[in-house]
Amino acid sequence: MQIELLSPAKNYDCGVAAIQHGADAVYIGAAAFGARAAAANSLADIARLIDYAHQFHARVYVALNTILFDHEINDAVQLCWQLHEIGADALIIQDLGLLASNLPPIPLHASTQLNNRTAEKVQFLESVGFSQVVLARELSLTQIQEIRTNTKIALECFVHGAVCVCYSGQCYLSAYAQGRSGNRGVCSQMCRHKYKVEGLGESFEAYALSPMDLHLGHKIPELMAAGVTSFKIEGRLKDSAYVKNTTAYFRRILDAEIAKNLHYRRASQGVETVSFTPDIHKTFARAFTDYYIEKPRNTIADLETPKARGEYLGNVAFLQGKTLRIETAKTLHNGDGLCFIDSQGELQGVRVNSAKNGNIELSQNSTIPIGTQIWRNYSADFHKQVEQSENCRHIEVDALFCETEHGYALTLNDDYGNSATIEEHTEAQQAKNPEKAEESVRTQLRKSGDTIFTIRTVEISWRQPLFIPIAALNELRRSTLNKLQSIRLQNFITPPFAIVERSRNKGLLYPLPHDTRLNCANEKAQEFFKHHGVENPAPAFEIEQNTAIPLMTTKYCLRFETGNCPRTNKNIPNAQEVYISDNKHRFRLSFNCAQCEMNVCST
Repeated sequence: MQIELLSPAKNYDCGVAAIQHGADAVYIGAAAFGARAAAANSLADIARLIDYAHQFHARVYVALNTILFDHEINDAVQLCWQLHEIGADALIIQDLGLLASNLPPIPLHASTQLNNRTAEKVQFLESVGFSQVVLARELSLTQIQEIRTNTKIALECFVHGAVCVCYSGQCYLSAYAQGRSGNRGVCSQMCRHKYKVEGLGESFEAYALSPMDLHLGHKIPELMAAGVTSFKIEGRLKDSAYVKNTTAYFRRILDAEIAKNLHYRRASQGVETVSFTPDIHKTFARAFTDYYIEKPRNTIADLETPKARGEYLGNVAFLQGKTLRIETAKTLHNGDGLCFIDSQGELQGVRVNSAKNGNIELSQNSTIPIGTQIWRNYSADFHKQVEQSENCRHIEVDALFCETEHGYALTLNDDYGNSATIEEHTEAQQAKNPEKAEESVRTQLRKSGDTIFTIRTVEISWRQPLFIPIAALNELRRSTLNKLQSIRLQNFITPPFAIVERSRNKGLLYPLPHDTRLNCANEKAQEFFKHHGVENPAPAFEIEQNTAIPLMTTKYCLRFETGNCPRTNKNIPNAQEVYISDNKHRFRLSFNCAQCEMNVCST
């Protein structure tokens, strides 16, 4: 069974960084129709990334995971064909209208925006032609196991990064309040706003809808056992340092598990030699949660701040002017960034000018109270190490240089069954200095230049040492490496894929309310839904705002988060209404305690 580490790529450089640091696949947005509009990329850049990735038999998945309007559907289909032509390995889509269109024969992955949280839903997606499904983040191990038992489709699971507090694809808060739809790739992140909360005792202000970041590194073995084969890192808006660090971190975890079980194998090829020690707290990191992977109810929000705090250092022990001391065992460096929660409850930051012998000189005078908790949200030394980490993935090769009847030949073998040989026809010249001749051959053939290869061993087989000019050895090595590279690319085969004809799969849609939440925004989507039993598909919220439905439905519950759940605290009344409001809008919270869900509704 192939195990895939799937990393984000904001752009070509981030994609290369991910592959260099161990990604088996990367996902990247195209120039349009991606759920991160701020992370769009040209066909030329995606083609460059595909060529780079395929050297390591790594894959590139392109995100086209927004809902589409009628005037866009033809352009989206054309883009799908263009991506197929440049060698994209799969398309990640949300709009099911594409399945009623003339798509190329390219694997389709069901975006998490399709709200994939039941076995019935995943069964349906498998039946209409998807080859991989991105599971909802809210799922437990038991629910993932149930999906695996009832389906054969490849299961992809987020294991790190930011989460949407709402069921993915079912959030209309940003579209309602600011005209910026998450289903169209331009979410304004209303969940990260500070709200006044009324109805839970005395009113208070908090980041009431802001979840911590997901981290499931410690759950990898159980997720593998549950049937997950693709482990996804969130972050198509994150920088290269984040991508390198998190990819290298999870590469180590997955490799350790793969080594324990012969049933598993890595989904791409190559060996990484990363020069820094990965630490997920040292690049963008909010506080972490394992969400609902184990607990049906969990406190998962950071009510104090939506920002990244980084790694916890300790408490303030002394402060006078710019001089600070912290009770910590960690070493600080010039240029580090520190942060803390101030007396107004807001996250504030200061920069370290110098750090020596436990004394920290800040960039400005500060009045941080003694005992205040301090985090480091920027580690200058760590970022320098990560920045310098490049060209750290290679294909290891063994070289055999041998004398032949007509001259000599070089054979290169990698660990994956690929072999290349080039023979030179030339009159053999006996070396006057045998030791020097052999050392010359070994020295020149160990070099691999700026290729993806590392020459691990050089074996020489000849009747007697030969004199071979250095220029000839270098040309032989270069030619054989190029041939091996071509052979490797020829042997990288994407499995054939056929789009399932809708006529073969006519039937009732998966269980879901037949309303706005179908996200049906074009005629092709209407055609698809009608084919599967929805007679009159409702228009998407982005076309016709329907405030009769919740603007958000979440497994997260503010009552539970604040200790006000009537199911766990019998002193809490059931009927008490709760409202949240920011500077412009007020929303009503309703609670479906039978399903352990919270709704955010218009007032």
